[in-house]
Amino acid sequence: MKRLALKVGAAVLAAVILRRLGRHLHHGGHEDAARAYFDAWSDGDGDAIRDLVSDDYQAHVHTLEGTDERDADELVSVVESHAEAFSQVDYDLHEVISHNGCVAVRATMHACHEETGKDGEIDGIAILRFDGDRIAEEWSSWDYLDLAGQLGLSGGG
Repeated sequence: MKRLALKVGAAVLAAVILRRLGRHLHHGGHEDAARAYFDAWSDGDGDAIRDLVSDDYQAHVHTLEGTDERDADELVSVVESHAEAFSQVDYDLHEVISHNGCVAVRATMHACHEETGKDGEIDGIAILRFDGDRIAEEWSSWDYLDLAGQLGLSGGG
């Protein structure tokens, strides 16, 4: 009887450990997908973006004019337009935090603006909600006014 109790206890302990390990690995997968998302932005790779987001992806992006709502196709279009407007794009991801199927990222984009030839950087925050292994929803806010000032496109910066 004691042996049976030990075996059951060991099985329960193994199940708990595997469950926690599975959650940790799942979060790591989301963090990796978030990094791949920013890499695709850097590369201007609309196909990679499309592979990373769900078919019903929805973005809520805070801009100078308000909040832009974007679906997956609009996101791909924005990524491709961004690649035409900026070269040498690189993102520094300062924090990448996973919790409850979401990944929060604080990042800085460094790039050269093609029209002005000026280098600039922009700080932002993005929260990516996952459905399975794909990004289903995004909330993000970037300091567009400061970037416009750096590029000489506004009175600031």
